[in-house]
Amino acid sequence: MRFAVVLIGVALLAGCKDSEQTDEQAIAAVNAAQDVRPPVQPITPQVILYPDITTNKLHGTGCAFVADGGGMGAVLLAQGDRAYIKLADKIVALASDAGSANMPLGSWSRYTGKEYALVVKADGPVPASDAARFDGGLVITDAFERPVYQARGSFQCRAI
Repeated sequence: MRFAVVLIGVALLAGCKDSEQTDEQAIAAVNAAQDVRPPVQPITPQVILYPDITTNKLHGTGCAFVADGGGMGAVLLAQGDRAYIKLADKIVALASDAGSANMPLGSWSRYTGKEYALVVKADGPVPASDAARFDGGLVITDAFERPVYQARGSFQCRAI
């Protein structure tokens, strides 16, 4: 009887050894768990109002984007070194990507920040005048480069 109990114990131990993970499997499992992306969280940029411009010293030359159907207020101010959007009543600054395409009045087609990046696209040739206006689109992406805001509208470029 004792011999049978010992045999069963040895068999159970042998079975446990087969189910143990190797170091490589454990590392792969940890990496997979860390690579999980949170769900996409769409955003709705708010209109940047004149008090926002004066309080945050956003005056300058560049382009403002007004989304179709969004009224007359700009949801993006794109300038030479920074672009600004307003989320949850706070101005968010994004740095210009000097490797992207030049846009009117020293603005750029791409800006990047801590949580978001944005791309400005013109529908056709961009006018080179001091008071340029053109139609196009704005795409804002999250930290995983997934679109969280997309809109069509018009860009108005001048001293802001």
